[in-house]
Amino acid sequence: MNSQATDPPMIQALEGASSLQLYQLKALIEGMLADPRRGIKARASLHLGQRVQFVDFRDGQMRRGKIIAMRDMQATVLEEGTKRTWKIPCLAMQGYTDAERRTEQAPYEPPPEPVIASTSAREFERGDTVTFDDRDGRAVTGVIVRINQRTATIGTGTANGGTWRVPFHMLRHVLDI
Repeated sequence: MNSQATDPPMIQALEGASSLQLYQLKALIEGMLADPRRGIKARASLHLGQRVQFVDFRDGQMRRGKIIAMRDMQATVLEEGTKRTWKIPCLAMQGYTDAERRTEQAPYEPPPEPVIASTSAREFERGDTVTFDDRDGRAVTGVIVRINQRTATIGTGTANGGTWRVPFHMLRHVLDI
């Protein structure tokens, strides 16, 4: 493990400890990490899309990334820069602090869903000129002959076109200019 990547005062304090003290410290840390309450608390503080920092267990360096998948007590993190994915226990990472969060870019907010204009029967009257697209995507123009509850009967005025029963949401008014 690279001791340069870790907090220098922490390394300096540990270098003076005996092997027995280091082993005792290891047992204490492992016991604390095994506490289910700590794991649940760590998992509850994380969410998809959150930017986190984590420790590379190979060399002890702190790395940054973004959570792209969550499991019970483990997350998949996409590392910044290298775009490498890591499967990391939730205990081995933490979200950015408030100070770091303020300096990072605002989270992406998707635009609002477009409002779909619902067309009702009240917007059409018998005799209105309307257009709609048939199953093949061709525009068909005609005159409303009859208004039903959910559809309008459209007369196209051609011998081969005949009449069509069309739902109101497919109809568009034709403006006479």
